[in-house]
Amino acid sequence: MKTIRIALAIALAAGAGLAAGILIAPEKGSRTRRKFRNTAADLIEDLEQTCQDTIEDFKHKVEKKYREVASQFECGPVCHKGNNEKEVVAPAETNFQL
Repeated sequence: MKTIRIALAIALAAGAGLAAGILIAPEKGSRTRRKFRNTAADLIEDLEQTCQDTIEDFKHKVEKKYREVASQFECGPVCHKGNNEKEVVAPAETNFQL
């Protein structure tokens, strides 16, 4: 969530800067529109990359948590808790899928 907020803040700040730049642009309208298109395309590309990175990060976290949970069920009716302690757990059927 934090990454999404940062990306949104950057996009909004860039949009505000772009709007201010257009309003005070000393260049021809066609050149200004071309710059606007290029800047907008760059912003969209950056936002897409940020979203893809966030999705990949989330995917890795879910996969890691899945492996942790799945490993608890793979040890059978007796699981090792650490420090040579054992806990008897009831076997459970699982159908975890990503």
